[in-house]
Amino acid sequence: MEKKSRSLSKAALSMIALLLVVVALGSGYLGVKLEVWHQKYASCCQLSLLRSIATRAKEILGFAKSYSQTGQDKWVSEAVFPGVRDGFFVDVGSGDGTNESNTKALEEKGWTGICIDAFPRHMENRTCQVVKAVVFSEAGKRVKFWAGGDWGGILDDPVGVPKHKMQTYEAPTVEFTTETLGDILDRAKAPRFINYMSMDIEGGELEALKAFPFDHYQIGALTVEHWFNEPKRTQTKELLESHGYNRVHTWIQDDYYMPANP
Repeated sequence: MEKKSRSLSKAALSMIALLLVVVALGSGYLGVKLEVWHQKYASCCQLSLLRSIATRAKEILGFAKSYSQTGQDKWVSEAVFPGVRDGFFVDVGSGDGTNESNTKALEEKGWTGICIDAFPRHMENRTCQVVKAVVFSEAGKRVKFWAGGDWGGILDDPVGVPKHKMQTYEAPTVEFTTETLGDILDRAKAPRFINYMSMDIEGGELEALKAFPFDHYQIGALTVEHWFNEPKRTQTKELLESHGYNRVHTWIQDDYYMPANP
């Protein structure tokens, strides 16, 4: 009963805050401030005016938080799957488990999932399955991997690791045996429907997606980092379109995809 009362109190507070900010839209400084927030949320995350207001109200009241670098988690939780608390995610290139994580906020809402990275960090407070691996289009290939933190990647890939990062930061080179996403998902017993998949592996996204078992798993929402690398960005779009996914949004370094026929 006490837990139910707390939930009702949170719902009531959210409704009150929402009503207050709606009224404030037409008045003075607060109205201007809310319009600024709406423009920000609309640009990064495709949120409507009312959804932007509701999201900002939840953030102010401490009921929601975003950890991602450019709002990927906000797009998933507020634009694509609002209210979903039992979703499943696959975070390919999860990096730091908190700082700039695309999936930590989803996990805090009750989602479960898999975090995959060659060098996963700060995963102590995460509940996802953590897989230490380098994902590629074929399994069992020996590759040289530059262990450069957030910019680490396969050295054999000419459009992978940013060369200026390698010149700026000292990091070791480690050999890995590659795995495919299909093998990792099968081993982890992932559900057939993956609500959200984040792809951020410093230029290796296309190769990883080439071996994705689209006939076995369906993705509800997908973000793919591109950093304007051509022809990889266009080839990734063509590959995903061939499997029934449309690019629905682009924001800074990521392209956003959803099924053409959900």
